[in-house]
This record gives sequence, C-alpha cells and structure tokens, in this order.
Amino acid sequence: MARLPKAIRARLGVRTASALSAAAVVAIALIVAGAALVFLVGQSLRATVKDSAEDRTKQIVERVEGNYEGSANENAREAIDVLATPDDLVQVLVRYESDDDEDHVTVIEAGSDAAGRATALSTIAPQDGKSVVVPDTEVRRANGVPAKVVLVAAGAVSAGDHVVVLVAMPLKPVDDATSTLLFYLMFGVPILILITGLTTYFFAGRALRPVEAIRSRVAAMSEKDLSQRVPVPPARDEVGRLAETMNAMIERLQDAQGVQRRFVADASHELRSPLATIATGLELMQRGSNEPGTVTALRGETERLNRLVDALLLLARADERGLQPRREEVDLDEVAETERGRPSESRVVAEVQTEPVRVIGDRGQLARVVRNLVDNARRHARSRVVVRVMREDGMAVVEVSDDGPGVPLEDRARVFDRFVRLDAARARADGGSGLGLAIVAEVVAAHGGTVEVDEATIGGARFRVRLPAQAPVPVADRTPAAPWQPVAPTPTAPTPAVAHMQQPVRDEDAKRDPETRPWGLPAVPTSPPVGLPSPRRRAAQPGMPGGQPGSVIR
Repeated sequence: MARLPKAIRARLGVRTASALSAAAVVAIALIVAGAALVFLVGQSLRATVKDSAEDRTKQIVERVEGNYEGSANENAREAIDVLATPDDLVQVLVRYESDDDEDHVTVIEAGSDAAGRATALSTIAPQDGKSVVVPDTEVRRANGVPAKVVLVAAGAVSAGDHVVVLVAMPLKPVDDATSTLLFYLMFGVPILILITGLTTYFFAGRALRPVEAIRSRVAAMSEKDLSQRVPVPPARDEVGRLAETMNAMIERLQDAQGVQRRFVADASHELRSPLATIATGLELMQRGSNEPGTVTALRGETERLNRLVDALLLLARADERGLQPRREEVDLDEVAETERGRPSESRVVAEVQTEPVRVIGDRGQLARVVRNLVDNARRHARSRVVVRVMREDGMAVVEVSDDGPGVPLEDRARVFDRFVRLDAARARADGGSGLGLAIVAEVVAAHGGTVEVDEATIGGARFRVRLPAQAPVPVADRTPAAPWQPVAPTPTAPTPAVAHMQQPVRDEDAKRDPETRPWGLPAVPTSPPVGLPSPRRRAAQPGMPGGQPGSVIR
C-alpha cells in the first residue's frame, strides 16, 4: 500500500500533475469559500429574522401600551388583530394581580391563529420595559407541530396590568435558503473543479509543446553528430531559456568532442613517428646491423616516446579528475636556479635572476612548469633566454622571456591548447610535441595561479606565471649565512642544513598526484645533500665543488 502512491506519482506526467494540482487548489479554494458562504448567508438570514421579530415585538408593545380599548385584555386582542397575521406566532399574556399582592395569575388574552391560546409559546416573563431574545429555540404551534424559531419576549404595562408580548419568527426560510445554496454548491463545485482540471491539462499541453520538440530533437541526436540544435520558441520564458541553455550545452559538447577527436588524432600521429623509428631500428638490428648510430637513435626515440606518454598521462589525469598536486613548501627561486646551465640541445644559456619566493605546491610539477617554459623559450630564442622569479603584490611571479619572434596577439590564447604549433620553429624536428604549454596551463591552474603571454622587453615572447606566495620570513628571523665547509656525514647527528629544514606541508586526507620527475634532470631535491649547505646559503668560491663562477649569494 505504501508503494502505490509512489508508483502512481512516477507515472504522472507534467500535464497530469499540473491538472491535478490546479484542480486540487481550486477544490480547496471552492470548498473553503462555499463553506464560508453558507455560514455567512445563514448568519445573515438569521440576523434578518431576529430584526424582524424585534420590530414586530416593538410594534405590538407600543400598540398594547396605547390603551386603545381601555382594558388590558381588549388592548391585547386589538393589537393582535391589527398587527399580526394568522400565520404569525404571536401571543399577548396579561398578569392579573390579586388583592393581597401575593398571588397573581397570567392569562393568554390574545394570540394569532397559528399560536393559539391554549399553551404559551414560552414561560419567559421579562420586567416592564425589558426584552429577551432567544436566537434559536423550538415552540409548538396551535396544531401541535413543533417549529424552530427566533423568540422575542418583551414586558409592558397596559391599563395598569403587566403584559408579556411573545413573538416567534420561524427559521424554516433560513434553513431552506441555506439548504438550497448548499445543494447548488454540491453540484457546482465538482463541475468547476473538473473544468479547471481539463482546461489546465489542455493549456499545459500547449505550453509543453516546445519542451516535447526539444526532447524529440535531443533524442534524435547521436554522439557522432552534434551539429543539430534544439528549436528555440519565440517566447522568452523558462522554456525559451531552457532551449538556449540546451543549445549552449550541445555546442560545448560538440567543442569538447572536437577537442577529444583532435587530441586522439594528434596523439596517434605523435606516437606513430617514434614507434616507426623504433620499429625500423629493431628491424635493422635483426638483420645484423651493428651501427652505433642505430642504438643512439633508438634511445633518443625511446626517451622522446617516454616524454610524450608521460605528458599524455598527465593531461589525461587532468581531464579525468583534475590535477591534485602534492602540498609542500617549494622555493621557486631554487627551482628556477636548476635551469642555470642545464644541458640542452640548444646553445642558448638561460640567464636566471631570482629573489627568495616560497609557495605551497608540488615541487616536481612546478619544476616541470619552469622547465617547459625554458625549453619553449630556447627553441624560439636567437641568443637570450631570461628567467626571473620575484614577489609582486603578494604573488609569486615567474617570467621566462626570449628574444625570438614572439607570439602573435591573435594566437596568445590558443598557444596553451594541446598540439598547437604556430610556426615552423615549433616543428617536431625541434623537439616540441605541442604539449608543453598545455601542461603549463593545467599545472598552474591546479595550483590556483594564472599564466599569460605578452611581449618581452628583449624583443620576443614573455610567459608570465603568477602563483599564491607565502608571506616572506622577516630578516631578523633568518639564520645568518656561514662560510661553506665540507662536512663529513655522520650517522648519529643530522647536519645543520638538515636540522633547520622545515617539514613540508601535506594534505593527508586528499588523494594526490604521483610524484612528478621532469625529464632530462631528476626532480629538484627537497633538501641539499648531506654535508652540503643549502643553495640559499652557499656563495660561489673559486674551486668549490659544484660552484659556478659569478654566482651571487641570494
């Protein structure tokens, strides 16, 4: 039984539900209004009957007190004859006092034909000049038939005797009127409810025709063809906005489908070249070729294939659930310093200019951002690549500039799309797969930052990354730099550099991305090797292992 209403509701359409809702609302309104109408009409008619009874009583009292016939009994009869009809329920009672003023007798001296003189309509006997109203009582007619009436009793004095005037107005006309009204309401309200339901059902169907047209068009679409659009009704109402929203959603799906298809096609094309090279090299080796260049080419293509697959996996993870980078303290200036003198096929050496800036993020992913930007700049640069790390308005800023041809204004938005190559300088032969800048955009967005490209002061393109930075450490709280001295590692006590290293901030309750290690060099270490001071504290000394002439203490 509990499932029946739910099953019925599940089969109700919008039209039926709207019709039933409208019918229910109208039914409740009509029932409440009908009950109020019957009640108010009944009360109004009763008030009218009461006023009529009081008026009739007042007229009879004034007639009796006028003493037109000289005695109380004659005055009572004369008043009844003049002011009452045979169908009225009217009586005049006269109380006669005895000589000792202790005993008295009340006699029905006059009464209408309907009331008679055998039995008094009521025993109420108000004082002279007073009246009593009984709004709903029952009296008996002269023929013994009971009647529901409004009774008014008034006291008066006629010819020195106490007189009681009784007037009873029947309530049967009131009951008949309310019964008639209730009868019409009992038949009229269901008809109005039915008309309301049918009318609502009809007009709801007309209003839902555009929705049905939208549903039919969407049902006819296939995943292979999203070029169709749903019809937009001329009325700018909720249905019209729904149609516009559906068209916008279909357009986004079409664009996403196109991007996915281009992505699959471009990825397949990118993977085909190294696989073909590897297959050719293996075939040559199978035939007995022992040329060293074959092995070198296979290694190069394998490394290229690994980089491409790694980039595709990262982008696929970003599309599936969004990147969820690890959360740790990262010194961006240290990440940028690793690009100083990094080996590359290009002869352009990156110039690194940094100041201490710390952010919260994934060290490996941020290193990949810097490395991709530097590799992109080296492919385009003529002679200079400048990497700058600075703090600006509470944000960490990484700028990578080159003196190459730059990026045209109309291509600056799509340069971060996947497999985009704007010119011959971005050809596959130069090592670019068209995924480096797309990875930069995904990683920066996952870290809550932005990336943009504009013109560089040295003549080419400038890629500018902005990330939320941590508050800088006050100068008074910094540990003073110490001269570098080789320290032998000891298993029992940590070195000063390790002891002062802050623990990384991690979100243990979140699922994080796997560790990212940019290709070409290992990931930037979270701490300097044991026995070596932190790069932030190390000054270049001639002949110092690992030092570089001309480096500056930061």
